[in-house]
Amino acid sequence: MDSRNSAVWRRPRMSALFIQLVLAVQRSPWIHALSTMTKMAWRPLPHLPQIERRGVLSGGASLATAVATGVVQPHDAFAADETYGSTPAVSEGRKALRSVSSVDSHPVIPVWPSWAGGRVVPVSLGSAFEEPYLLLAHHKHWFDPRDPLRGPFKEVGKALGLPYVDVEGFSMHPHRGFDVLTYVLDGSDGFRHRDSLGGSRTYRGGAAQWMRTGSGVVHEEFWETRQDRRTDVELFQIWINLPASMKFDKPVVNYVGIGTDNPWLEGGGDSGDLQLDQAQPAGSFSVRDVGSTLNLAAKQAGAGVRPPVEILHARIGPGGKWKIKSPQKHSALLYVREGVASIQSELQQPSTVRALQTATFAPDGDSIVVCNSQNGGGANTLDVLLLMAEPLCEPVALGGPIVMNTEAELNDAYQQLRDGSFLDRDYAIRQQAKTSRRYSSKNAY
Repeated sequence: MDSRNSAVWRRPRMSALFIQLVLAVQRSPWIHALSTMTKMAWRPLPHLPQIERRGVLSGGASLATAVATGVVQPHDAFAADETYGSTPAVSEGRKALRSVSSVDSHPVIPVWPSWAGGRVVPVSLGSAFEEPYLLLAHHKHWFDPRDPLRGPFKEVGKALGLPYVDVEGFSMHPHRGFDVLTYVLDGSDGFRHRDSLGGSRTYRGGAAQWMRTGSGVVHEEFWETRQDRRTDVELFQIWINLPASMKFDKPVVNYVGIGTDNPWLEGGGDSGDLQLDQAQPAGSFSVRDVGSTLNLAAKQAGAGVRPPVEILHARIGPGGKWKIKSPQKHSALLYVREGVASIQSELQQPSTVRALQTATFAPDGDSIVVCNSQNGGGANTLDVLLLMAEPLCEPVALGGPIVMNTEAELNDAYQQLRDGSFLDRDYAIRQQAKTSRRYSSKNAY
């Protein structure tokens, strides 16, 4: 019998003994330290019209644990980066293949259930070689109604006032000034979304949500849970900055991929050339053109056309080689979801990039070659996400879930959250015109 579909275990109510345990845990020194850290990392949201007031993480609600551990750079960290806000210098003696400027490992933060593989990998981006990408988070979770520990853990979290511990996801929180792509991987259960635009939807494996936060939107997102079986969810969430001229665009939400009106563009076009080991079948390679699909969906939704981004999700069988065009002045970053990638170069030895690592590319060529040098069957398939785009070359002020160009604009956004005007786009545009002379009357309206 499939254990996922067997009878649901009944959980007893929290006993007096468990209440005593909670009180004892609250008094322990390590909980006091955790509580102190939490108060520093979180701040309450001001009242939002017709939206439930909940806590929001100062570094972005969708990446709670990432920011709490200092992974996401605060807005002033970008100012300290001398390369940020300018086009990366083009290397002399350009070669055909771009070389790897760095291979980086990232924190693997345990989330529920950590003992069974639950984790989030937050990748903080934003350097000159990575912008306009701000953040990449790789989530993997599962929830089982028979789990005897989940209920008590949620009760403890609630008793201690820890945000997002007592819910399966992220309660209402605001965004402004950037695009968000939430891409649920094939075979996963769903992600439930509700927003201040009136939208509500659960989208599942092989589908993605594209959200232009623009002048401001408030939303919540929760992992799909069921009472009759376990649910498994794996997804990528990517934050992509908007140019100053588009930060007050009208908010828009659209969906792409399986089960939507915007099917994926698979392979072909600019998705690159493939060379496979003769022993490998052609079906051992696939490329999903996420970026081009998003561009079409944005046009369909009537949203302003942003500077183009290229997001390619590729699976390469053992012995396979993938060559993709990568304009010299575009940023480029490769994330390895599964397997081991070998990146070819004419200036250095091949670079090895392992699962959950990233490779950032230097601007010294016009193409990228990724190889799967492993042998064997499908278990050794290489699964990668390639992000490329033309840098915006603008200053970035990152204030948690708000991404603007200046500190003054961040202050405006948080003042509007406090006084309840955050979702009033006309008011926000008028205030922006007063705050910055960059916007002419024509741009403001």
